[in-house]
Amino acid sequence: MLLLDVNVCLYAYRPNQSETARRVSSWLAPKLVGHERVAVSEPVLASVIRIATHPRIFETPSTPGDVLQFTESLVAAPAARLVRPGPDHWPLLTALVAEHRLRGNDVPDAGLAAHCLELGATLVTLDTGFARFGPLRRLNPLEDSS
Repeated sequence: MLLLDVNVCLYAYRPNQSETARRVSSWLAPKLVGHERVAVSEPVLASVIRIATHPRIFETPSTPGDVLQFTESLVAAPAARLVRPGPDHWPLLTALVAEHRLRGNDVPDAGLAAHCLELGATLVTLDTGFARFGPLRRLNPLEDSS
């Protein structure tokens, strides 16, 4: 199972934004109709909405309706599965926060890492900062040759 990070979803949402966005979007499209399960979490989707509609991040921010339509289409894709944290999430999250002495904006990353560890999923991300979470399996779509 793959679990998508916010950056991957944002690039897929705005594929004309850059060459990186186009490549990520092209990588993700066949995965969403393939055989491997592609997990999407509600915190990731909420972050996509927050960032895509933020006027300080994008010169022309998206409308809530446009980004909600994208998130709904993502969740409705044949290989997609909306996932929620289970009973092991909190102990995993608190262990990561304590072990790495995380603060502030690093805590949501620990939450996503904990969710992946709980599900046995591979995190699809371009963010190299997730390497600090040792046992977490990561996949950078720009480096994937499959």
